[in-house]
Amino acid sequence: MAFDEHRLIDSLNDSELEDLIKKWLGRLNVEYVGFERPTGSADMGRDAVGFLTPRRYDGAWHNYQCKHLKKPLGIRDFTVELGKIFHYACAGEFTVPEKYIFVAPKSGVRDVKKLIDRPSNIASFLKENWEKYCLAGIATEKCPLTAFIRKAIDEYDFEKVELWKSTELVELPHMRAVLHDHMDIDPGEAPRILPEDVPDAITDTELHYVSQLIEVFREAANFEFSGYDDVIADSMYGPQLQLARQRYLEREAFRRHFRDNLPLTHLDGVDIDVHSTIVDRYHALHQSPRYQRLSEIMTLATSAQITGPLGRHNRVTPSVKQGVCHHFANIKKLPWA
Repeated sequence: MAFDEHRLIDSLNDSELEDLIKKWLGRLNVEYVGFERPTGSADMGRDAVGFLTPRRYDGAWHNYQCKHLKKPLGIRDFTVELGKIFHYACAGEFTVPEKYIFVAPKSGVRDVKKLIDRPSNIASFLKENWEKYCLAGIATEKCPLTAFIRKAIDEYDFEKVELWKSTELVELPHMRAVLHDHMDIDPGEAPRILPEDVPDAITDTELHYVSQLIEVFREAANFEFSGYDDVIADSMYGPQLQLARQRYLEREAFRRHFRDNLPLTHLDGVDIDVHSTIVDRYHALHQSPRYQRLSEIMTLATSAQITGPLGRHNRVTPSVKQGVCHHFANIKKLPWA
């Protein structure tokens, strides 16, 4: 996998970063039931919001405050943004968020990181520095530290305040998939399946295409192989069956590797592109010996032109393309026998 995706996040402007986080929230449909991106003067310290219940701001919610600065998050911005949330929550605009995440690609200055690392100190720091940073920093009118706000600060669990930098953002589940929606990043290499990685035992998921290949080899050899073990022991067809399993398993490993980092449409696109390449020739060979059809389709599959980022960055190996063919046989879409 490429190691510098965080630099792409560093290149985004403020609005693009907020949009990236919003789109990422939209993918977390297991955790969040809804999300929004308040804009302009109506944000009140909220750049991107994820709702944990249908009650929205009457229930639990997470606040993502995006500070895309060319330098680390400073102590003034840190204090003012926290102050905004407590000021507007105590004014009845929304409840206090269950979690508050500063999204700061350049991280934070030393004083900010010290507070994040010692959350028990945040409440006292915020109250002691309210007049310095928040009194005139939250809105055009002065926003004093009222007893109501002081109580809300004292009751808040500041362990729920986090700081995410760009190198951490790219490692979040589904974040690379969202980045692919924004820009063309190299998805990197998928793991290869070596001959020694192929298990001796056939799994239930392999039964259909392996059984079909055994029939193909029986016809080609004009010999009644009794089953898988007989074919594997054969000097000519055993290595071919082993290689077929290796290719099939490499296609499976390929999909497992990329499914959390790429939109599913890109993975399905590999199958679609291979299918488009082989399907006409497959049907044209329906009266030919099945071993000939198998050999020709395996060769043709390697020439499939893959679209999307996986194709542009040449990340689909010939083995994966050939494994797609065995997948089609396995689901009886283009069976070998």
